[in-house]
Amino acid sequence: MIFLALLLAGCAAGPSGLPEAVLVQRDRITVAMSSGWPCTGFRPDNSRTGESWAGTLQGCPESYGYRVTLAPGVKPVRLVLQPVPAGIALATLPKVLVEIITPQQAIYRFRENDAG
Repeated sequence: MIFLALLLAGCAAGPSGLPEAVLVQRDRITVAMSSGWPCTGFRPDNSRTGESWAGTLQGCPESYGYRVTLAPGVKPVRLVLQPVPAGIALATLPKVLVEIITPQQAIYRFRENDAG
């Protein structure tokens, strides 16, 4: 049974690996992957004044989608986000939430650190 779980866990991560950390800046996000790949998602020009944007990460060997949601009035300069543990529901929408969507449609969430 343990072997099967390890085998399935290994299949979930493609050549890009899994997202481990997210840096949010005004015009982009940078995602550090477990394989060492740095993947970037640029904010489109038509969403510069909006509170969210989405797209496909660039620089990854696979196609990872992403969504960035900002609370009203939040303008990140340089924020390092913390992963949200799987299965944990967010009681309130954080100031900054980034969701990374794998090619298998698994979603990894990252939010700002409340202590900072």
